[in-house]
Amino acid sequence: PFGHHGEAESAESRADFVHKLRICAKELREARRWLRLVERAQLIAKPHLLAGILAEADELIRIFSASIRTAESNSKRK
Repeated sequence: PFGHHGEAESAESRADFVHKLRICAKELREARRWLRLVERAQLIAKPHLLAGILAEADELIRIFSASIRTAESNSKRK
């Protein structure tokens, strides 16, 4: 997701910026889905250690979602 965030920073337009942020959010949701699968299937010796990573993924998804809403709102004003 963070590689995509770097792409968003160099977006060519506000629409491109929103599009790239949406890709970041999508990638984060996919990563979270895989982490939950690993946790539930107990594919690692200590699945409880994923709790912090999952919480961080949730927070990042909220941040990216808020950024998308803000960017979309700002583009409607112009």
